[in-house]
Amino acid sequence: MGIADRMDTRDGGYRGRGGYRGRRGRGRGGNQNFGSRGGYNSRGNYRGGYSNRGGHSKGGGGGDWVEGVDKLAELHGHKQLVRVVTLVTEPSGRQVIYSAGQDRNVRVWDLSLPKNQQCTNCVTIGDDVGSVLVASGWLFVGIPGRLRCWNMSDNSQFDLSGHQGQIHSIVPYTEQGMIFSGGMDCAILAWKYNQQTTRFEQVGAMHGHSGAILQLEVVGNLLFSASMDGTIRVWDLNSAQCVHTCQAHNQAVMGLLVWESHLLSCSLDGTIKVWTWNAPNLDLTYTHNLDHSVGVLGMCGSLNAKQQPVLVSACNDNAIRFFELPSFNKLGALKQRKDVRCVDSGPGMFFAGHSDGTVRVWKWV
Repeated sequence: MGIADRMDTRDGGYRGRGGYRGRRGRGRGGNQNFGSRGGYNSRGNYRGGYSNRGGHSKGGGGGDWVEGVDKLAELHGHKQLVRVVTLVTEPSGRQVIYSAGQDRNVRVWDLSLPKNQQCTNCVTIGDDVGSVLVASGWLFVGIPGRLRCWNMSDNSQFDLSGHQGQIHSIVPYTEQGMIFSGGMDCAILAWKYNQQTTRFEQVGAMHGHSGAILQLEVVGNLLFSASMDGTIRVWDLNSAQCVHTCQAHNQAVMGLLVWESHLLSCSLDGTIKVWTWNAPNLDLTYTHNLDHSVGVLGMCGSLNAKQQPVLVSACNDNAIRFFELPSFNKLGALKQRKDVRCVDSGPGMFFAGHSDGTVRVWKWV
């Protein structure tokens, strides 16, 4: 079955804003920008929530119940671990969940359908999937050594070569009709849509990390990259130059999240840190410590039923932990039967992909 089958599509071509809302997923935790997107500023802390510069808070959350959370669905179909789960809003307004991972398939789920019909599409990729991006009528899938691209309006397909090894993150830079990809080879590659060839072409590369790149985030004309080497790098997209390098964590930086005027990072070292971009420096504003034996695999932001911001974190002790923002007060944890490999969120809900191939969905009530 083609990727466009049973899906609402749009005219081909990369059009930047509009059409599909750019969504991406990647191994070790999905991601979502939420709240105000006014970019970074250099004045103060949001609502005074991070009152101690470089301060610390203890506690990793506990229990197996979280107030205001109700299980919505449990989706079965993947045969191996799920690295990617992300929500996509189609042009018709229909919202679907994309999931992918080690079983070499991308699945599309529509929760509005009866339980046994919720998987509306299964696309065989043919290789281990490390990342997924759906943006402006295109589906991009990161696999070892290649970026597989589908034009979702005419079902045309092509591969982009350039990386060596798995591609862990793909993000859009819609203002310039571009995407960026990063992966195991420590490189960030820039790709731009060519109207004449109707394909993407590599237009640049950025090097500097000494470990695999696990997460990318674009904010305005800045690109933030998180790596296995424990650093976060800041890149000026006007010059394609690294303008700041921060030794952010003692172990791999597994995820980044843009929230209000801050950048959040999480790591296998058991910390979640809050940063503020004060050019030319990325300043540490707050550090939250989980239990010493707990590492964070990924995180996402969500708004609960009261429209209050909540940080949802996937941890390597089979738990999903919840923290109130900006206070980082513990809201509890959901213990899972199998490893939680990624998390992401959408309006009124959040999702998790697991090592046994299950995708679970919860709603805020």
